[in-house]
Amino acid sequence: MIRKNLTILRIIDELAGSSQGGKGILLRNFYKGHLLIGQGAATTNVFFIRSGIVKCTFSESNDKEYILEFLGEGQVLGELEAITQAPAMSSVRAISDLAVYMLDKTTFLDLLRRNEAFNKAMMELMAVRLTDTALRSARQQLNPLEHNLTQLLAALEYEKLPCTKQELADYLGITLRSLNRLLKHRSAHIHKWFSS
Repeated sequence: MIRKNLTILRIIDELAGSSQGGKGILLRNFYKGHLLIGQGAATTNVFFIRSGIVKCTFSESNDKEYILEFLGEGQVLGELEAITQAPAMSSVRAISDLAVYMLDKTTFLDLLRRNEAFNKAMMELMAVRLTDTALRSARQQLNPLEHNLTQLLAALEYEKLPCTKQELADYLGITLRSLNRLLKHRSAHIHKWFSS
C-alpha cells in the first residue's frame, strides 16, 4: 500500500554526498500536513522521499477527492511534471514528518541524461508505478466493493497507517455515505481501524 523504492534512495544518498552530483541536491524537512505540490500548479522541484509518508490526491471540479496513492522512502514526487513540463496532476501532502531530497527540474533532467544508474532506476520506478496503478484499477473494477474494503483494511493494519473514514472512502473512490452503508453490513470490530 505504501510504495517504497530503496534502490533510488541509495542512488540519491550517494549523489547528495558526492562533490559532483550533490551541488543541486538539497535535504529539506517538512512537518506533517505540509503541501509539497498543489494540483494544477506549476512545479519547480522534484522531491525524493528520504523518510516519512505522503498522500497523493486528485480533486475533481465537483470537490470530490480521490486518493491515488501513499508514497514512502525512495519515492519520487514531481518527476512527471519535470519531464512533461505540465502543471501538477495531483496534490501531494505530508501525512507524517518528512525528510526529502529536493532537486530543481534542471538538475533532475540533467541526472536523467547523464547518470545511467539514476535513469535506469527512474524508468523502473515509473514502470512499477504504472503496473501497480493498472492492477489497482482492475481489482477495483473486478472485485466487489466489500472485498476491496477487506483488502484495504488488511493493508492499513500491516502498514500501521491510521486512516479516517473519509480517507478510506476517497481511496476506494466512493462517497462517505456509500462507505457507511457498506460498514453497516459488516461486524462492529471494523470500526477500530479508523482514527476519527
